[in-house]
Amino acid sequence: MKPTSNKALPCAVFGHNYVKTKTNSDQTTELTCSHCGTVVTTDQHGNFDELSIANKHIQSTLRQLFHLNLQISKPNFLKL
Repeated sequence: MKPTSNKALPCAVFGHNYVKTKTNSDQTTELTCSHCGTVVTTDQHGNFDELSIANKHIQSTLRQLFHLNLQISKPNFLKL
């Protein structure tokens, strides 16, 4: 049995208390536990998929690259 921290103890005993944090355009939702902060996504069929730490790092890096790409690709208009 895995050791459980005091913060996640209610989740281990009673289960997670998920709160909807984000809805994506591809009909997936992101849910976060209000006690322990575990992030879970749902697919189109309603199945839960827990985000791993590696996926979180990949998502944040892709988000940063997307915003950098938007900043660079803005057209600069010359004033005449």
